[in-house]
Amino acid sequence: MDNLKLDIEQLKIQINSILNNKPIVLVGMMGVGKSAIGKLLADSLDRCFSDIDKNIENKLNLKIHEIFDKFGENKFRELEHEEIKKLKINDNIVLATGGGAFTFSKNIKLINEKSLSVWIKANKNIIFNRVNKKQINRPMLKNKNLHDHINNLLKKRNPLYAKAHIHVESTNETKLIMKNKLLRCINNHLEHGYYE
Repeated sequence: MDNLKLDIEQLKIQINSILNNKPIVLVGMMGVGKSAIGKLLADSLDRCFSDIDKNIENKLNLKIHEIFDKFGENKFRELEHEEIKKLKINDNIVLATGGGAFTFSKNIKLINEKSLSVWIKANKNIIFNRVNKKQINRPMLKNKNLHDHINNLLKKRNPLYAKAHIHVESTNETKLIMKNKLLRCINNHLEHGYYE
């Protein structure tokens, strides 16, 4: 256990020295664990954690599904883009995006220019099992056949998510194991000079 703590501490030092306060932005489908893993990742790297959806909810004092119902998806996407525009190249944060944020070219461009983007990907069965429990709070799933909708979203979004700097597969590991996996993938990516 002590070796693991030492390894994680070394990863933190290496990642932070190379990134020099540049943000890490987590992208991917709903249900892959961007928020849950992002909080742990931020804590491990001594960074602040921010969640675009939570920021928008707090700003309007409404839940995401209420924003969709009251103002529609287009208004939500405008608010989401405004949050992404606030991202600064020296923000020492881990930022979780909503599932649709990284599917618009203007957002992809901003995120990839100002941060290290990490796609947390999972297969459709894992996503289905995770979001099926919280379907009521997910406006994109309202009145939809969940299996078909997830399949369609994956076909449409995966080529866009693939534009992220790093791709990390999420299986059924614990959040802690996934966080450590992200640390290692980020470090490996940075060590090989893929990030400028």
